[in-house]
Amino acid sequence: MIKVLEVEASKGWGGQEKRTVRLANHMPRDKVRTYFAVNPDSRLMNDAKELGIECLPVKTRATYDIFAVLRLVKYIKKLGIDIVSTHSGRDAWLGGMAAKIAGVKCVRVRHLQTPFASPFSYKHLTNEITAISVGVREYIASRGVDKNKIRLIYTGVDTQHFQKTDSTFREEFGISKDTFLVGIVAILRGAKRHKDLIDAVKILSEKYDIKLVIAGEGPQWDNLQSKVKECDMADKVIMTGFRTDTVNILSALDLFVLPSNMEALGTALLEAQSCGVPVIGSRVGGIPEALEENGSGLLFECENVAELAEKIERFITDKAFCEKASKRAIEFVAEKFSVEKMVSDTVKQYEEILAK
Repeated sequence: MIKVLEVEASKGWGGQEKRTVRLANHMPRDKVRTYFAVNPDSRLMNDAKELGIECLPVKTRATYDIFAVLRLVKYIKKLGIDIVSTHSGRDAWLGGMAAKIAGVKCVRVRHLQTPFASPFSYKHLTNEITAISVGVREYIASRGVDKNKIRLIYTGVDTQHFQKTDSTFREEFGISKDTFLVGIVAILRGAKRHKDLIDAVKILSEKYDIKLVIAGEGPQWDNLQSKVKECDMADKVIMTGFRTDTVNILSALDLFVLPSNMEALGTALLEAQSCGVPVIGSRVGGIPEALEENGSGLLFECENVAELAEKIERFITDKAFCEKASKRAIEFVAEKFSVEKMVSDTVKQYEEILAK
């Protein structure tokens, strides 16, 4: 039995946190036991507890919080932890130092493709680094980290959960079955470029019966509402706010679009495709890895609204292509991005690290 301590200093609830919980929840119970060391007031703790994952409270006041490190060391020794798994910059330092002191292995999972200040923790506080996309792996290597120390393990989605279902979403919002429905389910941050999608749909609304669903909450809520009003698109754009029925929303869509200017992979694209929804993504970061161009979806140059509108229009006008992309989307995710593959690759990683 391999005992793993997931150290997560984050209080947020995004792709990183969801991946960590999903991985732990699907681990084979006869091979791996996972514990979480997390902030006691985080959503991560609540969700992990609901799934029956044992959570250990660790308040992290600062990156170099020696008291948090000592508490982690105590947990590691008491529970007989074999591997410490870290994620963000803060818990990479705290968990990495605790693993060093306790004399156990440490794995650092890099979820982002954004620049980091120093590669020190990657070089000296971890035995191996997990990159969630080729783009992330290449960036880490470009900072002088040994390539042999970096392992590619794609984020996996629960394909049993993300399956097309009979959706009630259109009925709820009075959307005709004949309306071409484009959507995005993502946190409302500037980097997601929701405004480009609004502009593209505005262009197409002059020719087609089309509507846009923006599901999610975040700091750009007020700005996007103002944008919708300025574009006179109140009758074309539905902003739902936070929703828990993601599958219900995805199952109502004809097309999913992720126009971000920064994505390490784009898990939202994978979830949409798993539900049989064709996708369009910007040609940045790991997004080109998260779809099959001209198979399950299309790519466009980020911030090029005219090109985005053209790509959307192809799905509106070419029904055969749209249907083919829908079928291929399901196959594509099952082949490369299932949660089972992520779990299998991670278990293999743990076994190989401990065997060294």
